[in-house]
Amino acid sequence: MLRVRYCIDQRPIAVCRLLRSRPAARLLVAVLGVAGLGLAFLAGDWWWALPEGQRAEYVGRKACAECHAKEVEAWSGSDHDRAMDPATPETVLGNFEDQRFEHFGVVSTLFRRGAEFFITTDNRQGQFETFRIKYVLGYRPLQQYLVEFPDGRVQCLPIAWDTQNQRWFHLYPDEPIPHDDPLHWTRAFQNWNYMCADCHTTNLQKNYDLAQNAYRTTFSEMDVSCEACHGPGSLHVRIAKRKKVFWDRRYGYGLVRLKEAPWNVQVETCAPCHAHRRIVYPGFRPGNPFLDHYMPALVDGELYWPDGQIREEVYEYTSFLQSRMYHEKVRCTDCHDPHTTRVKFPDNRLCGQCHLPTKYDTPSHHHHPDAEKPGTRCTECHMPKTTYMVVDPRLDHSIRVPRPDLTVALGIPNACTGCHHDPAKGENAQWAAAKVEEWYGPRKDPPHYAYAIDAARKRKPEALELLLDVVRRKDTRPIIRASAVAFLGNYPGWASESAVRDALEDSEPLVRAAAVRSIELLFPVRGRSTPEQALADPNRRRLQEILTPLLGDPIRAVRMEAARVLTVVPDEERNREEQKAFERALEEYLAGQAFLADQPAAHLNMAVVYANRNQPDKAEHAYRHALRLDPGFVPAGINLAMLLDEQGRAAEAEAQFRTVIEELKQQLAAARRQADLLDQAGRGREALKSKERPIDRMIEQLRQQTADCHFSLGLLLAERQDRLADAASELAAAARLAPDNPRIHYNLGLACQNLGQHAQAEKALQAARQLAPAVPDYHRALAIFYAQQHRWDEAIDAAEQLLALDPSNRSAQALLTHLLQERNASGKSEETNPKEKGPPPGPTP
Repeated sequence: MLRVRYCIDQRPIAVCRLLRSRPAARLLVAVLGVAGLGLAFLAGDWWWALPEGQRAEYVGRKACAECHAKEVEAWSGSDHDRAMDPATPETVLGNFEDQRFEHFGVVSTLFRRGAEFFITTDNRQGQFETFRIKYVLGYRPLQQYLVEFPDGRVQCLPIAWDTQNQRWFHLYPDEPIPHDDPLHWTRAFQNWNYMCADCHTTNLQKNYDLAQNAYRTTFSEMDVSCEACHGPGSLHVRIAKRKKVFWDRRYGYGLVRLKEAPWNVQVETCAPCHAHRRIVYPGFRPGNPFLDHYMPALVDGELYWPDGQIREEVYEYTSFLQSRMYHEKVRCTDCHDPHTTRVKFPDNRLCGQCHLPTKYDTPSHHHHPDAEKPGTRCTECHMPKTTYMVVDPRLDHSIRVPRPDLTVALGIPNACTGCHHDPAKGENAQWAAAKVEEWYGPRKDPPHYAYAIDAARKRKPEALELLLDVVRRKDTRPIIRASAVAFLGNYPGWASESAVRDALEDSEPLVRAAAVRSIELLFPVRGRSTPEQALADPNRRRLQEILTPLLGDPIRAVRMEAARVLTVVPDEERNREEQKAFERALEEYLAGQAFLADQPAAHLNMAVVYANRNQPDKAEHAYRHALRLDPGFVPAGINLAMLLDEQGRAAEAEAQFRTVIEELKQQLAAARRQADLLDQAGRGREALKSKERPIDRMIEQLRQQTADCHFSLGLLLAERQDRLADAASELAAAARLAPDNPRIHYNLGLACQNLGQHAQAEKALQAARQLAPAVPDYHRALAIFYAQQHRWDEAIDAAEQLLALDPSNRSAQALLTHLLQERNASGKSEETNPKEKGPPPGPTP
């Protein structure tokens, strides 16, 4: 063992000898002094920090370029750099040399005067007017042109320039877009301030003036610049210019460090501009949780195909969430250069960064031996393109295995027949599915979730079990689990309720947010006119019990949704802590809606909150403001009618319903005229080789809305015995328009039953049960109906089916017991007075 010898004063002898040597002692003192000063300097450097409470502000690209010239140079000329520019001879790519463009009879002229560019086209009133082009959007594969109006509104023209083929084209080439169409360039759907600006500028401030219905929109840079992705840079610049050894102890780097941050932080930084999403709360900055500010679109069979492939223009985020790559923590910059915005490699080397080329980049894997022909690139099979805006092909970022078998079963597209579609060669979905099985063997994985999404979208009875299976499976991606949970709200019953309640405790906030909306549908609550009526509704108590814990959820989108739903619960039913949490979350929700005050839907949402909180005057004002912004906004019209009814203003309510129905009929007639024009122009379904055109989907949506309005009016009229026949007429109209909606048939059956129209009642109630056999109410209604007709066997059969849904249900057990007793009693004596003995009274609509 090494021993250290000590002198009398307890210092090691070696140190004592060193100190007896004066030069050595001085050297030691100097070294220690320098070290001490160094440590003191480092401590001071670390301690010296910016004051507390500093908020980063935007400083502009020039400030970044002082230290990051290489990155700024790479960014220059990129898609982000050219996202938006003033319209000048240098930025305008289109031919404005007195060009004439015709679209469904509307002839527009594009021309220039010196350095300015103009278009003469139809205005909001359908009259021709000349407008100056103020800005350009993008540069490849197309460039769009913007017009600014005196009220600050900036609108996107529908005529765009194809930069590859050097031609003008219309963004809706197969549809007439008259001046009163919601898609007309002067209307809300083509408004840049709300629809486009946030992702084509940096530091956008929309500045909508509600009182003036005008915009004073500003931005710090007219493109997607450094701070759009890295966040405002003032703190970072101040810290960097101090040239300290350490970054700031309070503010660190002064920016989110996307390289070092978890993979999902980087993906969520890109997501606001690369997602089909809705804003839930303003003020997103890079590094914030995405769901604190946005909710992405789910896989609903509308925007996405039932298997999750892109269908409408939905960008990349929801697709990428479905992919295995995302769940293996692949981030955007693994494939894309963040500054040039180009992919790192233009060929299979891109995928070869992670996937062995010797295994996957070979004919034994892709079965396309000729490298000169299509079919050998990874993206062709795993990221097939869909073209949007006529000329803009985009890759599907769900990065999936082709499934032609799903095309056979569900009619959805697949990558194989996207290229191979020659009927003379027998190339169809069945052929492709057989080839896939021949090459890779039979599939061994569970049934694809596409079957559940497709069935749920079509409201098929078998959808419930399929959705429950998707929700229960451990390998289901959260975005798909959330989509399935969202659909469960359409299937009331204990199985759905149990699954949705479990989803409220899911570790994924996206699933919890979807579950809140579903639980609201499973426990429906009508608006209240008095606190006493509110307290008497058992569904309010259930919602309070289930959702109150979510008021403290760490993710804003979840707690805001919970607060919105819980507005149906009177404040006096919450304790002090619950009320504080509720008020905080509701304040966030209302702030989010106020930010969207230029949208009629925001006023609708606020009106619903006011109505639920027994503030009818504020609710009515908000509904009417929504209708001022858009007189054709049907949901606000329907809700206003329901509010008037709840206030006892039945005549006004009925008149409002009939106004909305008339508006819908006009919109439906206009949509059908457009469809006829397409057919006459040779752009029918067969000519387009498409099962469904956008106009067809619009017609279907209007038909459903009209059905909903007839249904709501029918329910209103059914509350008055002297209007029951009118109620049945409205409900019958709704059933004709929406024959697949079981709730409509159910209420029609009850109305007919109360009118003594037994045949019509039986037909409607049977239709409801057939469409939704998992809903207890429909079996119960049939059991009571048959019992009232003394058709005991059929009544007992319906009661047994009811009990089979939930064998532990005491109400169902009691009903079946009662019916068995009544059948036995009726067999022994025919003298039973049905008014004194017999079935319980039936429900009312």
